[in-house]
Amino acid sequence: MSVTIYDIAEEAGVSASTVSRVLNSSSLISDERSNKIIEIANRLGYTKRSIKKQKSRAILNIKLVLGQLSDPSLPLFYSVPELIDGIKAGVPENQLNIICETSTKTKDLFSSKKSGQADAVIFAFCQIPKATEIYLKENNIPFLVLNRSPIENDFITFNNQEAMKELVKKSVSRLSKPVFLEMYGENEITLERRKGFIKACEETSINHYECIELTDLEQINESFLRRLKEKQQSDIIAMNDILASVFMFQALKYSYKVPGDFSISGFDGSSVSSVLPGELRTVSLQINRLGRKAGDWITKRVLERDEEVYQVFIKGRFIEGNTF
Repeated sequence: MSVTIYDIAEEAGVSASTVSRVLNSSSLISDERSNKIIEIANRLGYTKRSIKKQKSRAILNIKLVLGQLSDPSLPLFYSVPELIDGIKAGVPENQLNIICETSTKTKDLFSSKKSGQADAVIFAFCQIPKATEIYLKENNIPFLVLNRSPIENDFITFNNQEAMKELVKKSVSRLSKPVFLEMYGENEITLERRKGFIKACEETSINHYECIELTDLEQINESFLRRLKEKQQSDIIAMNDILASVFMFQALKYSYKVPGDFSISGFDGSSVSSVLPGELRTVSLQINRLGRKAGDWITKRVLERDEEVYQVFIKGRFIEGNTF
């Protein structure tokens, strides 16, 4: 079995990204640490893969792992056809055979001979089980994570925290009492957006803010809206467009004005907001752009055999709207 940068990282007690930088002659790592890593690489018998390009190859087999789509709202946020179109557009000179999977388990991903050998695996909107991650590394199969940011692996994700900070700062004033509405409290995306909300409030010297976690959309009812008004909490920052849309529909149902009695913003730029009577203030996360970046990763990792760590944060696009 060939030695990988992960083997070297474990032996040296450093991250894989540090090993990658050293092996690619980065000046960011100290000479002492670089020499130690190079010595370990030589001792383990590490051989850097050839930089020979494979652009003449007719077809690349890419497994696109979507995970178990147990959340019925997921397609409202992320368009799989748009993602696939973006991936293909990102590798224009090669034909991609994209094989979609709904299981992240190793036995399901690699036991079938019908799908052929994967040149790379892309995990979209889901976590990688540790066993699957180990299998991919041991077998030198390049893999990428979309919409998550595992520090030891390649990833492309939206900068949720910074985008939320920008949205809040453009939406509320120091005298506001903004409320962050959220669901799925321990979800990585929720945590990032909540941090962005809190940091924006702190940096803007907003003293009175609150994070409210809902367990059910039906909690956004008449009594919930009345309590917010009684506490003068009229600026609502929803963690996504679905929460924002439900809040707006309920507010209008009970004769509140938006904007006016309440101001509301969402996040994601989801198509669900198109049914609202006004244009929702939100941050658009462009899935096609995510796909194009994944195509760029395929070019670097699979075609050019580049081992430099690939970690990219994509900036969301602020949409002014008329709900604030």
